[in-house]
Amino acid sequence: LVEADLHPLLNPFAPGRPVPDGADVTFNLTLGFNQTAFRFNINNNTFVPPTVPVLLQILSGARTAQDLLPKGGVLTVERNKTVQINMPGGLIGGPHPFHLHGHTFSVVRSAGSPNFNFLNPVQRDVVSLGDTQGDSVSIRFRTDNPGPWILHCHIDFHLDEGLAIVFAEAPEQTPAVNSPPSEWEQLCPNWDALPDSVKQAQVGNSTSST
Repeated sequence: LVEADLHPLLNPFAPGRPVPDGADVTFNLTLGFNQTAFRFNINNNTFVPPTVPVLLQILSGARTAQDLLPKGGVLTVERNKTVQINMPGGLIGGPHPFHLHGHTFSVVRSAGSPNFNFLNPVQRDVVSLGDTQGDSVSIRFRTDNPGPWILHCHIDFHLDEGLAIVFAEAPEQTPAVNSPPSEWEQLCPNWDALPDSVKQAQVGNSTSST
């Protein structure tokens, strides 16, 4: 099966302009493996799940990559932008299947192909990065779904070893589309009864200790 030969029948066009640099925002990810610590990394950062989930951090007021934890493990992007993510192949332990939550993306450059396809690229939520050094995979999507979406290797123990990163999409709009229902307030009456100053202090202590 040659992925580059697969084409969608509906809505086939990739978002953005039909050129390699035609996205509004481009992320060139670097992938690595520390053989001493036995940990993977993206952009020299090993992902460690934070004590407070990223969505709860955003709902509690955090908005920028500098505010969000884990440090270096969260990238922010504005709403209604075309995002292109370029990822290299050939990482040890591969080929790595990368899965993005929250979106179906266009694979504008598949592993093993030197060509870009913006006309009718395959659409997926998981893509293989291939096992060839010097190869590269490029995906595109529109940021039309506010929230924190994790991009990670779908091999579970690789995820556990840090091969992941979170895209905080439109954090300013996230509370509006993810507002808790009224039943939320009934989950923990002891917490609800605490003064706001105590709640804020406890959330702050949890995030700063990660």
